[in-house]
Amino acid sequence: MSKGILDNNYAKERESKSELIFRYKVRAQILANAIQKYLEKTENLNILELGAAEGKTILFLNEILPNNKITGLEYSSDLIRQAKNLPQNLNLIQGDATNFDPSVEENTYDVVSALALLEHLTNPVLCIKEALRVLRPGGIFVATCPNPFWDHVATMTGLLKAEQHETEMTKKKMIALANEAGLELLRFERFMWAPISFLPYLKIKISEKNSLKFDKAIHSLRIFNWLFVNQVLIGRKKT
Repeated sequence: MSKGILDNNYAKERESKSELIFRYKVRAQILANAIQKYLEKTENLNILELGAAEGKTILFLNEILPNNKITGLEYSSDLIRQAKNLPQNLNLIQGDATNFDPSVEENTYDVVSALALLEHLTNPVLCIKEALRVLRPGGIFVATCPNPFWDHVATMTGLLKAEQHETEMTKKKMIALANEAGLELLRFERFMWAPISFLPYLKIKISEKNSLKFDKAIHSLRIFNWLFVNQVLIGRKKT
């Protein structure tokens, strides 16, 4: 599957490092925004998050969009055991994001997400194909991946620990994988403008909503788009 599986130490870091928490909250907000824009309802949905670790992101998503059933699929059983106080509507299951267990049924989910996961997989198209298989017709798939250039910069400068990424997920690569899997592309966009996303590293607080508002303003200027450090792809299962 991947060499880049998160370990227990990485999960513990997320408890104390505000810059890491900020990143996961922004991703949860990106997912919530996609649900609000592309689905007719935001409640009573069946949502599957791939690579859910110990459930941080699904907890944040549940705060934004309550009253949904959210399942997190995670490869590491150690990370699942670290989950704390998940509400009844949230659940973590062990599994491979490129080869789902038969218990993950076809045409079951309204939303499948892979937030900062595809770059860790040796064959990410298998993950997207599995997501499409379990999505209901008309359901959406949401994937985020770091911009490879800024990911390398952050690693070299010590802002991020060295990641074991298997695939460089450029815009061209993400769209090609979506097309190969048979996904109807709805949107590709970059997010998390570098000067703003750097603020949490300086212990300067900024909310995920305000961060995305800055992103929207910067997009309108165009000339600074190269400074976005993350990417999101949204697609739909064809009806």
